[in-house]
Amino acid sequence: MKIYRGIDVSSYQGLIDWKKVKAAGIEFAILKVARKDMTPDHQFEKNWAGCLAAGVPVQGVYHYTYAADIDKAASDAAKILKILGPDRHPFVWLDYEDKSLPTDRRAADIINTFGDVITEGGCEFGVYFGMAYYDRHLDKIIEYVKPQYRKGWEARYYNGNKKEMKITDPVNMEKTPTNFDGERYGWQYTSMGRVDGIDGHVDLNLWYVDIEASVDSVPEEKVDYHLSDFIKDSREIWGVSATARATEILSKTVTVSMSQNQTHAIVTPLERYMQALGYYTGSIEADENKVPVFGNGMCKAIKLYQSNVVKSSVKNQDGILTAKGTTWKKL
Repeated sequence: MKIYRGIDVSSYQGLIDWKKVKAAGIEFAILKVARKDMTPDHQFEKNWAGCLAAGVPVQGVYHYTYAADIDKAASDAAKILKILGPDRHPFVWLDYEDKSLPTDRRAADIINTFGDVITEGGCEFGVYFGMAYYDRHLDKIIEYVKPQYRKGWEARYYNGNKKEMKITDPVNMEKTPTNFDGERYGWQYTSMGRVDGIDGHVDLNLWYVDIEASVDSVPEEKVDYHLSDFIKDSREIWGVSATARATEILSKTVTVSMSQNQTHAIVTPLERYMQALGYYTGSIEADENKVPVFGNGMCKAIKLYQSNVVKSSVKNQDGILTAKGTTWKKL
């Protein structure tokens, strides 16, 4: 059985160079999806796009829960599905360990409710926990958790929280947690990991279940679209010659957003190019004989492009391609 090496990350790690992470030997990533207030983690979209662009499989996303009852669990799970949108269906891990949470039979009800909403949304579901927390609390209620949700990702830091470990350092497999009464997916063995491409420490994990290319990865045939292709298609749409200078092309551009020119012909080349860069994870409507629409997915993609490439200020990361504007100029 192959064991995979990977990381889980959040805004705590800041900006990540995912190409360096991939080159360092990381075989998968799990991304924090939401904050305590249920807004997206500040780096979630950038991390998602970075993984896709670098070819790092996104095994799943995780959420540290504060849901102390089933109503809050259902509401929070629905908000996670909203953050993911209709085109992303990763494995969703519920981090159940906060001191404010119930540890009696209600814990199983919360986990089951969360799992029901997530799986109805088309995602797989499991639970993250620390070994000590499981032994003290979850072991007593695991029989009440639905069998299909007894998928565990467990933390046990056998080196404590002081000794740094590189991704290439050997792991003492004799310390593998064996206490979980369910299907064991992964072991988070240190929070003091060091990986090239990440400033500071990061959690390191071993994974025992096959890491396949995520269903949300950009299909290979759709990423073979380059800047030269985008420029060629743009010239045809704007009606300028193949020898036209950039200034002439820019002068023909129009504002494209969720409220202006939403179905303009330029949307399809934009979708293809943003998808090739790893910012857009939706479908290409033209390939499905549908009218192209500049929707929420493309708005998010342009915001990420404005942040990472255009280097726009936060207030100007609006997801709008303003006619003759800076974003068009950069493209």
